[in-house]
Amino acid sequence: YNYKLGHELSNGSYIWSKEYHFRASPYPGQNSVQRVVIFGDMGKDEADGSNEYNNFQRGSLNTTNQLVEDLKNIDIVFHIGDIVYANGYLSQWDQFTAQVEPITSAVPYMIASGNHERDWPDSGSFYGNLDSGGECGVPAQTMFFVPAENREKFWYSSDYGMFRFCIADTEHDWREGTEQYRFLENCLASVDRQKQPWLIFIAHRVLGYSTGSFYVDEGSFAEPMGRELQKLWQKYKVDIAIYGHVHNYERTCPIYQ
Repeated sequence: YNYKLGHELSNGSYIWSKEYHFRASPYPGQNSVQRVVIFGDMGKDEADGSNEYNNFQRGSLNTTNQLVEDLKNIDIVFHIGDIVYANGYLSQWDQFTAQVEPITSAVPYMIASGNHERDWPDSGSFYGNLDSGGECGVPAQTMFFVPAENREKFWYSSDYGMFRFCIADTEHDWREGTEQYRFLENCLASVDRQKQPWLIFIAHRVLGYSTGSFYVDEGSFAEPMGRELQKLWQKYKVDIAIYGHVHNYERTCPIYQ
């Protein structure tokens, strides 16, 4: 598909963007090649190298530029939490959306909620820290669409060709008996593995295993109560679980409890 964005001025004339292009998503179960990119905690940076607020994600331009360069070989992107590190400064969201526009204008750009989008004391988040700078999830759930029944509860499922993605919201309670736990079990249980053989679990905070230093300092290797979901992964034979939050690359063999 080809499209343009326009704005009508008060005199009745229009201003038009350049022309953009995108491909329709494959239907659930479509037997074709689907190329998926998943990452977290990218943030933004100034292309001219100048200083800015929360100036610790210089590598974000490398990631963005590589995605743009490889865009013809990418079908869908998941940015799984800690999107911008704006911490309450709306201008930082504007800068980020401009940075990723070549990607978001061409392929689905799905997000998950992280601590820097949601967490704030007495706001309903599972963790009562100050990481969102008071945003409480509002910019993220307003600027990016996800197919959640209630975007204040940022958990959802997404079917894309041969894949079923079950996206958790680690900034809300996921323990057994909660609304989110019931949703995640239904997401995992309802997939037709004949049509969608790949079942992927995605969340921002690590609910499986990590050697991140802050987990080591706590005498742990993942978020508290993270193991409560492991029996669901085992029961429904989840193929891959992918997390953000820890700012380094790790992968493990299949693990259980």
